[in-house]
Amino acid sequence: MLALGIRYLNGFAAASQPGHQSEPEWPPHPARVFMALAAAHFETGADPCEREALLWLGALPAPTLRAPDATLRSVITHYVPVNDKTGDKTNPPTAIIQSFPGLARERQPRTFGRVWLEDEHVYLAWTNATGDERALSALGALCRKVTRIGHSMSMVQMWVASAEEAGEPNWVPDGDRAEIHLRVPGPGTLADLERRYNGLEVQAYTSALLAAEEAVDAKSRTEARRRLREDFGASPPQRLRPQIPFYQGYARPVNGEQRFRVAGTAFSPHLITFTLEPYDAPYRELDLLCVTALTQHWREALVSQSSDMLERVREIVSGRSRDGCLFAGPHLAFVPLAFAGQPYADGHLLGIAVALPLALGLEERRQVLRVLGRVNELRLGRLGVWRLERDTSERPAVNLRTETWTSYPDGATHWSTVTPIVFDRHPKSTDRGEYQRQVAEMFATGCAAIGLPRPSEVIVTPVSAHRGVPPAYAFPRVQRKDGSERRHAHTILVFDQPVHGPILIGAGRYRGYGVARPLGVVAAPSNPT
Repeated sequence: MLALGIRYLNGFAAASQPGHQSEPEWPPHPARVFMALAAAHFETGADPCEREALLWLGALPAPTLRAPDATLRSVITHYVPVNDKTGDKTNPPTAIIQSFPGLARERQPRTFGRVWLEDEHVYLAWTNATGDERALSALGALCRKVTRIGHSMSMVQMWVASAEEAGEPNWVPDGDRAEIHLRVPGPGTLADLERRYNGLEVQAYTSALLAAEEAVDAKSRTEARRRLREDFGASPPQRLRPQIPFYQGYARPVNGEQRFRVAGTAFSPHLITFTLEPYDAPYRELDLLCVTALTQHWREALVSQSSDMLERVREIVSGRSRDGCLFAGPHLAFVPLAFAGQPYADGHLLGIAVALPLALGLEERRQVLRVLGRVNELRLGRLGVWRLERDTSERPAVNLRTETWTSYPDGATHWSTVTPIVFDRHPKSTDRGEYQRQVAEMFATGCAAIGLPRPSEVIVTPVSAHRGVPPAYAFPRVQRKDGSERRHAHTILVFDQPVHGPILIGAGRYRGYGVARPLGVVAAPSNPT
């Protein structure tokens, strides 16, 4: 086994998501760690043994990670001096160099994504790696040269760790259940970084420039400058920013014996969870009655960000086929994560999750997650502006945990709705008993439609069995295209055998309605929400 330890010396990590300078990258991508090692190699003489160690490391499968929880730090705009030029003391964005008053540096706005860490240590582990002593020794020497991972303020100490020190991972490579996608190195990565670093060309240019400046006479100086122009033109050799396009899906570890022990639905039991925070809003929190407004705006924002994706991915996100018709089959659905089911519950939204189709391919899932990552702010009209932030913490609040809503992997037999089920059709019977029977049959059919066994009992009720959930009549009605309104109702579902969710039933199941949650979930006293 090979394990690398990283200690963030300042207690925070400063690294931005590729293409999004204000969004922090956490946990650290294995590719970023590899690039830090490669940079240390290039900048300290490029020892051949170190290069062999990096080639070996880059060819290994994606590592597991043990990374602590992190808290997003407020994004502050900094004005950073760039290239020197003749200064103007009256220009506010220009910083005068004190030792050379005739020169100034233009200040450009920059933002740096940062997170505070609950623990300073991170470990990457390759369980089946078997390197020889020479490779491990070279890798250890290279680790000692690494001073930062990400921005220069993100100072680190790095070393080759033991298996006992690395401990158990909390993120493992798993494309089928992927909750996040991290960049990883691969064969050929080191060669590409060498090309982008362009060290030999830069070194040759520096030597030619020094020769021109240190020439002893005018003739030698003219000749040296001529060669400099012929060999390199009017500008020094270019160094390109490193780019690694390889991504690997990661998920929290699950006991392999339990993964598919009970029946589930057509949706993946691994919800993509987001917290919901007010940014510029008149309210401190939203409640379950705001679900339709929230999901409608979010879906519209996601559709606007999916135009460059595969056609099937656009259909999964929008719920519409290319010809504008409803998409045939499961697609992206929203699950409101409310404070419900516990003492003192009041039904306010702690966050909202996305349920993806279980049969989604790896590349399709990766692209859907990319689209989700592009929307981090929702403008909800009179409800104000709200921030969406991925919840990847190791110990989330009870009502933000996937298993609280899906009972995965063990399953549950008794479920009750948190948002009412919207009727697919309206029974016509005037007899109250027959009407209830027809509604129960419609809900049982809805369970079968998403892959569940038919429930042994369906209890239609105007109120939920979960504390804190508003009665069905309080929820806004879902409208048809012609402007008419659909009815809805709460229900309790009882199955003969345990099943796991997410259970999403009815005509509003993709918009946050018809969400059922297992009964009997009790929060720990120390963390009631």
